[in-house]
Amino acid sequence: MRLRAVVVDDEDLARRRLLKLLLKYGNVVEIVGEAVNGEDAVGLISSLRPDVVFLDVQMPGCDGFEVVRRLKEKPFIVFATAYNEYALKAFEENSVDYLLKPVEQKRLDRTIEKLRKFTGGTASGVNENIEKMLARLAPPGLRRLKVTLGDRIILVDLTDVVYIESRDKYTYLHTADREYVIDETLADLEGKLDGSAFVRIHRSLIVNVKFIREIVRWFAGRYKVRLKDAKETELIAARSYAGNIRRL
Repeated sequence: MRLRAVVVDDEDLARRRLLKLLLKYGNVVEIVGEAVNGEDAVGLISSLRPDVVFLDVQMPGCDGFEVVRRLKEKPFIVFATAYNEYALKAFEENSVDYLLKPVEQKRLDRTIEKLRKFTGGTASGVNENIEKMLARLAPPGLRRLKVTLGDRIILVDLTDVVYIESRDKYTYLHTADREYVIDETLADLEGKLDGSAFVRIHRSLIVNVKFIREIVRWFAGRYKVRLKDAKETELIAARSYAGNIRRL
């Protein structure tokens, strides 16, 4: 009996690479579907009810961890990730397999061998610690961001941040009265910020929810976000992040 599998990755090349590598294991794994984002993945997995999901962690909007949280019935999960050693240790200790990107055939051999042992079984025992792992990987919430100005260090309260922008290879922190350059990337900050207080609306924009005045439907499935600041800033949300907007 073969394991029915779904592959989820928003990067076309990475997804196609994994699909190609999996062809070697046709006697163990049958590919029954693929998804290019987290939102589609939740629906597809719930509908097809596969035995195993090869799931990318870093995806815009609904990431791999959020996909797992939203699944009522969890199949075997094999995460594809570029996370650091700390996170990989958490994967290992919680009996959830992972593939470090870019995926290599030898590492995939080990994963398939592990899955082969579970053929005909259920995922409950293997994935019983997933929620614990997700909680462990969630970094503590930030209260302030450090800004360096010459030989001075300023601590900016997150409650004063209107939005954060990535522009021209720099990350800018926008408050009500000025703009700061900070060292961290938007991707790093997204993982540290409280998801109920900040929302990512574009690959280059994270917005403080309390400063949103209104949201207006825009062209091609996008939204315009109007802010409650002195400049009455208007930001355009990318279509790939529309799910984040709808969940507000």
